[in-house]
This record gives sequence, C-alpha cells and structure tokens, in this order.
Amino acid sequence: MRSAYEHDIADAAAAMAFDFVFAVFPGILVLTALLGVLDVPVEAFTSLLHDMGVVVPQPLIEVVETNLQHASQSSQSLFFIGILGVLWPASASMSTTMAALNRAYGTREGRTILLRRSLSVILIIGFGIALMVLFNLIVFSEQFDRWLATHWALSVEVPSLTSILRHTAGITGTLIVVATVYRIAPDEPLRWLDVLPGSLLFLALWTLIAGGFGFYVKFFGYYSIVYGVLWGVIVLLLSAYLVAFFLLLGGELNGTLYQQRQPKNLA
Repeated sequence: MRSAYEHDIADAAAAMAFDFVFAVFPGILVLTALLGVLDVPVEAFTSLLHDMGVVVPQPLIEVVETNLQHASQSSQSLFFIGILGVLWPASASMSTTMAALNRAYGTREGRTILLRRSLSVILIIGFGIALMVLFNLIVFSEQFDRWLATHWALSVEVPSLTSILRHTAGITGTLIVVATVYRIAPDEPLRWLDVLPGSLLFLALWTLIAGGFGFYVKFFGYYSIVYGVLWGVIVLLLSAYLVAFFLLLGGELNGTLYQQRQPKNLA
C-alpha cells in the first residue's frame, strides 16, 4: 500500500524490534520467577510454547526455551531487575507503535508523554496476565482430561479439551492481543469492527511466515550448527522485525479503511 511506504513503517518496525529484543531476556527472568510463584514447571511452559508453534516460528521458540531453562537456575532476586528491564524497552516499543498507528489514521497525538507511557505499561502488564491465565486454563484442562479418563468410560471418544485449547489458544490469543493494540494504541475512538481487517491480515501473514521459518530450518538447519548462538540472535531479530512490520502493515490497512468510511468535507 502507498500509505505504508509514505509513513515509512519499515524504519518504525526496526525501532520497535530493537526495543523488543532488549525486553526479551529480562522478560524471561520475570516469567521464570512467576512460574516459580505459581509452582508451574518450566518444562510445562516450554511445552505450551511448542504447541503454539503455529503462530511462533520454531527457531524463536527454541531461543526462548533455552533461555528459560538457564534462567530457571538463576537467583529469584533477579525478578525485580527483570521487571525494570522489561518495562522500559517494552513501553518504548509500544510508544513507537502508537506514533506509527497515529500516522496511519492521520491523527495528531493529543496524549501526554506520561499518559502514553502509562498506557504502554498497562498494555504490557495486561498481556502478561493474559498469558498466565491462558497457561492456567490449559493446566486445568489437562486435569479435567485426566479426571474424564478416570471417571467416564466413553472419554476415549471425546476430543481432548487440552488438545482443543492448545490448537486454538495460539491463534485466538494472537488475534485478541493484536486487536487490542490496534484499538487502544491510536489516539482515535475506534470500534472492534474497525480493527478486525488489520488483525486478520496480521494473523494470516504471521502464520504464513511461521510456516516459512519451519520450512527454512528443516532444509537449512545446518546454519544453527555453524553459527550457534549467533544464529539464535539472528532469528530473534528477524522474528521481532517481522512481527513489528506486519503489525504496522495491519494498522495501515485499518487506517486506510477507516478514513475511506469517514464523510468527505465538501468545501
């Protein structure tokens, strides 16, 4: 789209990806500490990551999984350091997203810096809570499946609740998170219907790229052996950039459709 080129979303996506990568590893410290508080094994969470591979490229899952294993052996006192390390770069990335989406809608930012930062932090915390709720739902579904197998003889003919949740959680969760960003980030009153086209576009593009990553690693996986940790960093950077670019591209689609629906001012 011409608007995407005019608004230079490629540069904005690069800035977002840079901040995102800085937030990943402190975020792993926070995540492992929360898993410890909830008495959830790290192995169970990494299993969930694998099940969400439909929307998360497998190489990126492996990078996060490896760092989760190492962080789980570190001191829990790093929890608060991790929080600070997450909130600042993540909120900066969200602020860049807000500015880019405002350009997509042709909206002048009227919120103060403090309000934008506060809104960014609230969104990040909300996404973290949503992730933990999702995981606990899956844990509950596993317990329900075990109870069903024990007390109901026909359970073998009933689809596994855990299997259903794990296959739908990634897609549904991604769609909800992206739609929330599209609706709240711009300084423009929007409805959920207004942000649906861009959300679906993001989901379609990201799912396609996730499959492409899997194909690439299957046939060119020797790069991970040759480059080792550097390969993981490259995959992380590329994944972060594509997420940011597709997010802004979906925002441009929403902004274009929104402006087309507005009444024209006839001089």
